[in-house]
Amino acid sequence: MKPRRVLAPRDATDIFDRAVRERALAVLTLQEGAEWLSFKSRFLERDHAGHFFVLDYQPAKGEELPVVVPGQYIGVSFRQRSRKILFATVVEAKGHFVVDEQTSVSAVRYRWPDSMTELQRRAYHRTAVPPETTLVASLWSGGVAARATAQGSPLQVLMGDLADLSCGGGLIRLHQVTPPKWTEGETVGVELQLPDGRSPVSVDARYRGARHDEHGVLCAAIQFVGLELTVDGRIVLQRLANSVQRLHRMALASGRRDWKPKLKP
Repeated sequence: MKPRRVLAPRDATDIFDRAVRERALAVLTLQEGAEWLSFKSRFLERDHAGHFFVLDYQPAKGEELPVVVPGQYIGVSFRQRSRKILFATVVEAKGHFVVDEQTSVSAVRYRWPDSMTELQRRAYHRTAVPPETTLVASLWSGGVAARATAQGSPLQVLMGDLADLSCGGGLIRLHQVTPPKWTEGETVGVELQLPDGRSPVSVDARYRGARHDEHGVLCAAIQFVGLELTVDGRIVLQRLANSVQRLHRMALASGRRDWKPKLKP
């Protein structure tokens, strides 16, 4: 089975039906200036004829929710069975959803997506890069848009090698012994060489902290963000999914099976 599949609009009906029945939890992502913001919402309703679906808009554990406004472009991802569903949508309206005669909750109505991307969950398992393979990586603060600024300043672009990869993120072995002075969750730009022989990919990511690998080498953990929002981002997702599969085959070919737990957000 392919690690990635593009679903037609007709497939969305069954997917949304199940998501509403299960009150599935979705992660929503939006861009505010140079920063990426995320929050979680549960499916409440879907209307194929009306071409919309509804998610709640409730803060978790007292956290402040990002402001969403009609016309805003938002990425949505959620798990269903052994797959992860991703798509882009547009905010249509904000209001309240009536749960029963006594209860209503804050909610947002979103536009029915034109298409969905389905990724097998195994694509989100971290897969190690074999020792005999070197995949060059670089990263800098501020996201892809800040690369020119970072390149114009000394020591602002960090170099390293990819240690492991998934469709959700990766671990980069840094060519330095001091961790970057970035805060966890900060937006960074990342350029990665993938094992497909093509040009490197450049993506936005969240910095998830520094740690040492089993050999004591300093590494930076990253979580990709916003790929579901654009056509180019979804093309990158395709390459990432294929690369994870390729790395897994390389590991099997060398007599190893280097699956690791999912990279925590």
